[in-house]
Amino acid sequence: MTRLFKKAKFISAAALLALTASQNISAAIISFGGQTATDNSGKTSDNVNSDNTINAISDGFFVETFDVATAIPGLPSANDTSYNVAGTSEGCAINSPLVVQPSSTDVLNVRTGSTRNVAAAPAGDNTCYAYTTPETVGQDSFVDIDYTNFLASIGNIEASLAGSSIDYLGFYWGSIDTYNTFEFYSGATLVKSITGGEILDSLDGEAGDRESDKSNVYVNIDFTVDEAFNRLRVISSGVAGEFDNIVVGLSNRNVPAPASLAFLGLGIMGMVIRKKLKK
Repeated sequence: MTRLFKKAKFISAAALLALTASQNISAAIISFGGQTATDNSGKTSDNVNSDNTINAISDGFFVETFDVATAIPGLPSANDTSYNVAGTSEGCAINSPLVVQPSSTDVLNVRTGSTRNVAAAPAGDNTCYAYTTPETVGQDSFVDIDYTNFLASIGNIEASLAGSSIDYLGFYWGSIDTYNTFEFYSGATLVKSITGGEILDSLDGEAGDRESDKSNVYVNIDFTVDEAFNRLRVISSGVAGEFDNIVVGLSNRNVPAPASLAFLGLGIMGMVIRKKLKK
């Protein structure tokens, strides 16, 4: 595959999508990074605490770790264990108010640990994670994670977030394979997609590598208002597509003013005071 990103840490999705005729032009910005998760789940977003907790709902960031222990206080928590795998899912659950819709039975699973030719925990992840299993190897199966109801009801839980859209999403993508794809939709419209092959090519990663930072990556996507999405689709046609620590950020969250603006304000105030002293 042609090198799409020239090893840049930050990439323009517009440039990426211009090379993919089947996708829409987008101005989303993709970056790789995050922080080491102190709850033993590998990597997580810089926008939540390192133990995958949040300080307050009003901050506008929400995390799904597939662990009962990190359910967010103040949000309805279904603790849905229907996707757990017998004998390997102690403490696991889908624990945030999302609508999860697999394309068929057993496509989505939640577990801990690794089993050869079934699923591999993302590097450093000793907690619960989710993975897809295709109904037929070689044919695409998918899992939809729908935020529509969450966005419609969040204003009832935190008034300041009413009317928000999602302008940030991060997720820990484990042992990336070329047959894995993440797609983002606004209703029925495809807003953005990322394939495993594109990520591996940009980072010189090896498909299916369980340990390398080049194949176990925390992916951050910042969306513009015009391309905000409400549904995430995870697609796989191979053995598994593993992911964890999904973090979404809402557009109406309180965003601190950049430090540079604060210093500029202090500088202007100092000039005013100085002028007054000279009079």
